[in-house]
Amino acid sequence: MTFKNALRREDFVLTSHIDLATVTDAKGLLDQGEILRTTVDAIQLTDSSRDRLSSLSAAAILIQNGIDPIVHINCRDRNRIAMQKDFLGATALGVSSVLVIRGAKILKSKKLGVRNVYDMPALEFMAYIQGLKQDENHPLSSDFIIGANAEAFDPEPDWSPNNLIRKCDAGSNFVQLQICFDVDVLRHYMASIVANKLPHRAQFIAALAPLPSADAARELRDNVKGALIPDAIIDRLEHATDSASEGVAICAEALEQLVTIPGLSGANLVPLGAVDAIPAAITASGIRPAA
Repeated sequence: MTFKNALRREDFVLTSHIDLATVTDAKGLLDQGEILRTTVDAIQLTDSSRDRLSSLSAAAILIQNGIDPIVHINCRDRNRIAMQKDFLGATALGVSSVLVIRGAKILKSKKLGVRNVYDMPALEFMAYIQGLKQDENHPLSSDFIIGANAEAFDPEPDWSPNNLIRKCDAGSNFVQLQICFDVDVLRHYMASIVANKLPHRAQFIAALAPLPSADAARELRDNVKGALIPDAIIDRLEHATDSASEGVAICAEALEQLVTIPGLSGANLVPLGAVDAIPAAITASGIRPAA
């Protein structure tokens, strides 16, 4: 199964991150990939400023072993020539889906000598890929998948998703939202998305994580832009006998609810602790049969 094929089905799509910061070699990458292979449709490979395995190298290893990657391309770290070369290299490896993001600004105090580039905006890069898809003389498949990101929030009744419309105009086939455990916010946000008929243009994917502890939940809420984790969930983790198991249960419950939200096509699960918490949450949710 590939992400491209999964998006074409009527079923709820599931993907998961692999944290490349925890990977030092091909075996470590494949060990995580094997845990996830039977429960998700694709594995997302983030493009971070931290020292870690290249997402392109990771994509090549996964493809060679029959696992479909979604490669993140970060506009922050490269000029347009490097971005284009990396993209064309990814497609030559067999990558059929990318998520284009602007990237959070690196603070000067974080890494001495590291500079933000931002030569090519995300919208422009999406349009570049879309142009290749439409070029009859270019080998890029016309059904190549382009992703964008967005933040869910509780919109006013007269809100118009102009930025998302621009992303769809640039060629986005799916939109990935931030980690959000506030299901009411997601319902209100997606109601506006549906009212503006955007699910006819792109498929929307929410994000969750099996929260391993109350401290991890607070860290996520306080330091990851847009992350929405209600106090009630942190309280549950705080008072749980086994916080990791409680985090899996919370994620499973949220997954069950996401399936019922009109306009949502899937979920991406982010590992914050042990990778096997991802298939555990999916199995506990009951939205897919146990492997």
